[in-house]
Amino acid sequence: MALELYGLSPEEFTAARNQLVKATSGATSVAIKGLRKPTLAAWLANLLVRTDPEGINALTELGEELRAAHLSADGGRLRALTPRRHELIGTLVKTAEAEAEKVGRSVTPSVAGRLTETLDAALVDPGAAQLLRSGQLTSALRHVGFGVVDESGSPARFAPMKPRTVRSTPVKKAAKKAGRPQEVGPDRALERRRAELRARADEVEAEYLEAEAERAEAESVLDANQHLVADLQATMERLSEELDQARQRLKVAHRETGRLERALDRATRTAAAARRRRDAQQQRLANFDA
Repeated sequence: MALELYGLSPEEFTAARNQLVKATSGATSVAIKGLRKPTLAAWLANLLVRTDPEGINALTELGEELRAAHLSADGGRLRALTPRRHELIGTLVKTAEAEAEKVGRSVTPSVAGRLTETLDAALVDPGAAQLLRSGQLTSALRHVGFGVVDESGSPARFAPMKPRTVRSTPVKKAAKKAGRPQEVGPDRALERRRAELRARADEVEAEYLEAEAERAEAESVLDANQHLVADLQATMERLSEELDQARQRLKVAHRETGRLERALDRATRTAAAARRRRDAQQQRLANFDA
């Protein structure tokens, strides 16, 4: 259900989600109600996943090549891949803009910029690539140092749709609904038992999928948060180093200020003495002329 919702335009999303909430019940209804409307940049990214899957595959494959080249410190390979990186992202952004125009929507430079950041984050970070390929982004992504954040600056995540539990109709109820007498032969009892086991297997499978989705989401959020913590620590270390450097420059500036003040004082005294000599000379000249 979530996949279908995030394939809609932002204008259609809320109404379609509300209709699904009314059409379902229980945990499924609650999960649908919690789905967030995507931002324009996120909608464009989701649109690309659906309309240009080959381009998205090329992006993730290029990301793997770039990471391998980086890990092996292959500078030549990195320099060769960089133009492809910019060219591919530029092509995907243009594709998204063209697809948006087909549904009567123009893409502003700021939205295009956030889409570019999203694609670049997916290129650099495998977690961001996984989020992009889900086709369920609610916000644009941005790679910051060691982590990926959304448009609000929070660790990036998407709202997974919990699978709906499918239960088979018990044989006894089906027989009564059809108005036929229930068969009690050994074959019928075996079929009823098989149906019960199948229904239970469906329930257990749904429970597993739900638990696995929650585990994967928790792992993704934890990983993004750890990256964010590492990025913030690196930023603090950099700022601390810059602060120490600024303090050293401030000490030098204070010493220079003292030297300049002393130079100004000397220049002021020299100028005052020169002014007195000038005034005295002008007075002697005036007396002579008189």
